Amino acid sequence: MSHTISLTLRMLSDWHIGAGTGQHGRINRQVLRDEEHQLPYVPAKSLNGVWRDGCEIAARALDADADPGGSQIWHAWVEYLFGYQPTSPSAEPRETPAAPARHPRPAALCYLGPLRFPGDLGQAIAGNPRLRDAVTFVKPGVAHDPVTGAAREDMLRFDEMARSGMTLEGTAELPDELSEEQLGCARALLWAGARLVEGIGGKRRRGSGRCRLDLGGAGLPPSGDDLARWTASPVPPPIPEQPPAPDSAERRAAGDGWERVVLRMTLETPLLAFERTVGNLVQGRDHAPGWMLLGPVLQRLDSSAAAAAARCGDLVVTPATPQVDGAQGRPVPRAFERAKDSRNVYINRMVEGTPNGKAFKRVRKGYVSGSANVAVETPGFVLRMHNTIKDELQRPTEALGGVYVYQALAPGTVLVAEVRVRRGILDTGWWKSLDGRWRLGRSRKDDYGLVSATAEPVDSTPESTPVMSGERLRVWLLSDVLVRDDRLAPSDDPADFARLLQRAFASAGAEGVELAPVLQERDRRPTSYEIARTDSWHRGWRLPRPVLLGFAAGGCLTFEVKAGHVGADVLAEVERSGIGERRGEGFGQIRINDPVLMNKVPTGTSERRDEPADTPSRPAVHRLSAVDPGYAGARLIETAAWRAEIWRLAEERAAQPDKVLGSLISLSATRLNALRRLFGHLDEESEQLKARITRLTKRWKAPKTTASICTLLAENDVWETLKFNDRDGLCLTVDGPDVLPRELRAEALRSLLSACLAAHTRAEAHSGEAHSEEALV
Repeated sequence: MSHTISLTLRMLSDWHIGAGTGQHGRINRQVLRDEEHQLPYVPAKSLNGVWRDGCEIAARALDADADPGGSQIWHAWVEYLFGYQPTSPSAEPRETPAAPARHPRPAALCYLGPLRFPGDLGQAIAGNPRLRDAVTFVKPGVAHDPVTGAAREDMLRFDEMARSGMTLEGTAELPDELSEEQLGCARALLWAGARLVEGIGGKRRRGSGRCRLDLGGAGLPPSGDDLARWTASPVPPPIPEQPPAPDSAERRAAGDGWERVVLRMTLETPLLAFERTVGNLVQGRDHAPGWMLLGPVLQRLDSSAAAAAARCGDLVVTPATPQVDGAQGRPVPRAFERAKDSRNVYINRMVEGTPNGKAFKRVRKGYVSGSANVAVETPGFVLRMHNTIKDELQRPTEALGGVYVYQALAPGTVLVAEVRVRRGILDTGWWKSLDGRWRLGRSRKDDYGLVSATAEPVDSTPESTPVMSGERLRVWLLSDVLVRDDRLAPSDDPADFARLLQRAFASAGAEGVELAPVLQERDRRPTSYEIARTDSWHRGWRLPRPVLLGFAAGGCLTFEVKAGHVGADVLAEVERSGIGERRGEGFGQIRINDPVLMNKVPTGTSERRDEPADTPSRPAVHRLSAVDPGYAGARLIETAAWRAEIWRLAEERAAQPDKVLGSLISLSATRLNALRRLFGHLDEESEQLKARITRLTKRWKAPKTTASICTLLAENDVWETLKFNDRDGLCLTVDGPDVLPRELRAEALRSLLSACLAAHTRAEAHSGEAHSEEALV
């Protein structure tokens, strides 16, 4: 079990972690917000960068104190905890030409997502747009001319800032491979680095983003004396991955049939399954490939028999595709085409051909279910911007990657895969070990790749119809298929695909089957298929793997059975085991003569986008008490929301200042402005305030005016005057409805009177100008 560290980040000043976007005409830079609650948060990547800087400073001091001769043991701990990525030669020249090459090392410190508002605070704020808006404010700024020191022309900007005083919480983990002594070293270094974290986010060197990082958990934090006396232990070496050979003595004989388990994974954070890089955009796939899931599956099964079965094709992990209508989605057949002028008109070219009178285009993205009600569904994505900071310049630089964008599957998306094992190889109930939290894809140590997985066995087997000689066989590729020609080179020739399928039928018991590709009259090609390229990385070897070329998922091919007979049991066996190479990694999954391909597309088929935010209904939010986490932040937010509402209502009442000022509206401008002297004393006791009013108006010799002022400032209910009726709706704390009216009464009265006096003065000025114009006429 991993060792957990709780993280508490206290924001001591206003802070800004940007989304890389703005609002035209209103905000130049927006604060990064989450998808679920639309609230600011601190990404784990941002915290990881400043925390690593702090640990590097601490390690440099500890290494110099422990061994002035140049020992780097604490620096080695920094690389173990935060990972090591070698820089390119163009970015960082090597110190010595003969320096040995170093492989990348993954980080041992992992985060369970970003840092968010604690407890139920985020849930409580998300349900009220006015409270949500109170979390941030807009801060104006200008650029100064370095020569004159004055503000430059056309350089006014508006930045969105999150309020100070907020507390955000998160969790990090250390691996369980560490001994007690090594765990103490890691905790000590992390604690020292946390003490050196003073700012985070943009403009942190100009006062924004001041913060304090506190750690909690078993063994944390150590005292300063403990840290000074600590003796560093050697860093644990990387654990080599040495799976057993296929002929291991622990391998068991396979029985008849397959055990099938449905693996359903819900994304807690975005999932980045790398597909390709375009400029500074890293594009992710719309599914999790089987080669991404095989390693975690074998790790959780922890069985040499399972590893040997995967090498022999007796264990198959299919790609995890988005859930459609409660079942595993299948890639939309390339034989499907959609009308260009109507997104809800589809045809199946395998059955309907190409109709005249309408323009159609091939559907290349999306997933469908295996039911009769066909619906093309596309999963949702999120775009997040990141950057790499160069230590010397403290800015993003192109040499180190600069600014880059990740396109990842949105959190809340449900992916479904199948794990198939031949009967008798694994122990009963083996699938139970697959339940739990997984980390998948790129950047899974911080903000990406955290999924919650559940496994459930299924017994249902899709029905298959035998295929006789002379009939046609339609193949639907549910995943990429790797095919080789006679020279063992990757092939995209349908004839090689036919020979591969013939061998698969023969292995399943149907020998003598001969297949021939069926070509279309229009382009003399088999129906609708494309070529896929897979670039992958072997984490165990820490080296790139060969590029894989094959038939792309969703492709549809038609073959004619020239000779032989393919029974239903043979078709089912081939569909379960797959064809081609790397079947254990999810390649080679096919469906033969599926009803979706054999029939016309049902009328009413539509395209819809997956709604990953369609989570269970939110529970009733209770107000926070003084003992609940996030209470201080809730008080800060509700106070800001009340002030914003006070200012808005004061401007509304200022439209008719006579209804607020009453008979005082007839006073001269000098006497009305004299009331501003009382604004700093509105929070005093009633009698004391009345005495001040009497002294102020003593020379006016107008007892009725004095009484009216006393009534307005000391006796009237300002909340009734403002018509502030939704006070309870803007409260997050239990004592908010009682405390806030008392604390903000003076501020509310001051805002109301200031707005009304200003409006009355403007009205008098406009009236005077109108009279002057009439006199001139």
